[in-house]
Amino acid sequence: MSVKNKQGSADRLKSPENLARIAEFEKKADADHAKREAAAKIFDPVALLKRASEIHEFTHPTLGIVRFRELTLNDSAVLEKCTTPTSKTAMTLYLMLKKANPGLPEYTPEKILDFYNVFPLAEGAALLQFISEQPSFLP
Repeated sequence: MSVKNKQGSADRLKSPENLARIAEFEKKADADHAKREAAAKIFDPVALLKRASEIHEFTHPTLGIVRFRELTLNDSAVLEKCTTPTSKTAMTLYLMLKKANPGLPEYTPEKILDFYNVFPLAEGAALLQFISEQPSFLP
């Protein structure tokens, strides 16, 4: 491409008409961004309740399809009965899985560490890592 053609293209990009178009598109983009931010800040309890009642599925490379549900405020009462950070983590994991997999055996806060003890290490570590990355997992 010749130098003359490059300069012609650069001049056209800087023309008042193109600069006006660029400014118009930037203004529209800013308005769209502001609209999306405002919409994201709207508290929608109906959507939250719907999301909390849904079973989420994720295909994990090691575990396959992981099915779980989010914890609810009611679950915090059960978690308060757990006396150590380890038992709280185990109960959190258990509750999230139990809600989507009702065939899991029942565990109480006093016996929740038994749940940890029966998981194979590789799958248990992968499951803990995956679940802890979910926004609904309690720290």
